[in-house]
Amino acid sequence: MDPDRLAGAARLLLEARRTGRGIKEFPNECKPLTAEDANEIVDEVTRQLGEEIAGWKITFLYKPRERPFRAPIFSSRVLSSPARVPVAFAPSRFIEPEITFRLIRDIPQRAKLYQPQEIADVVEACPSFEIIATRFDTSQRTLRDMLNQRGTMVEAYADHITSGAFVIGPAIKNWQDIDFAKMRVKMTAGDKTVVETVGGHAFTNPFPPVVILANELRDKIGLKAGQFVATGSFSGYFPVELDQPIVAQFEHIGRVEAKFVA
Repeated sequence: MDPDRLAGAARLLLEARRTGRGIKEFPNECKPLTAEDANEIVDEVTRQLGEEIAGWKITFLYKPRERPFRAPIFSSRVLSSPARVPVAFAPSRFIEPEITFRLIRDIPQRAKLYQPQEIADVVEACPSFEIIATRFDTSQRTLRDMLNQRGTMVEAYADHITSGAFVIGPAIKNWQDIDFAKMRVKMTAGDKTVVETVGGHAFTNPFPPVVILANELRDKIGLKAGQFVATGSFSGYFPVELDQPIVAQFEHIGRVEAKFVA
């Protein structure tokens, strides 16, 4: 991405983070057009924020020859289950259940491609919530509207892939024989069922994107023990109420709990 375009986009996102005022849209002179553009913006914002990285998020445009989107998740926005999530992290109170994978050993830089079993042997599976947030103004168009259109989706993903925070539940080591296509996932808010599904992940199995991310980062910074990788939801995100207990139960994996608080 042209350095001036990159600097302009990063400046807008950093200002939105600082002030809490949403960006209406990127002007044409700094609008990202590809996943690679979005990743460069993410990297520049990350560099300027200087925060500790607790994990990574990866997602895809599902278009031939397009690189994946990837973005770090900051330690300041990671909570352990059961969690009290400050509503300031995500005023819209959007939340989605997903499985994250936590590293028990480093996946260091190297020239040789990582193979799936190498990565599977060094990760645990965790029931998790992602708290969805955006630095864009959604008063005239919703975040879902942005994500449903390719051009504005790339803009939204340039904002750290719409990540607001994560809540991580207890890890399990024995996950490799789970049939994720048949796994039941249920999320409740108080005594109400918000969503209940069988399977539903875009890759069926949420693990393969971890391998892709490891190979995306093997010639950059690698991955560190204790970091986790988020690869997408089984159901999408839903709004919930303040001070309402939210629970997601993943068959064979476990449960995660959170509530938004003022």
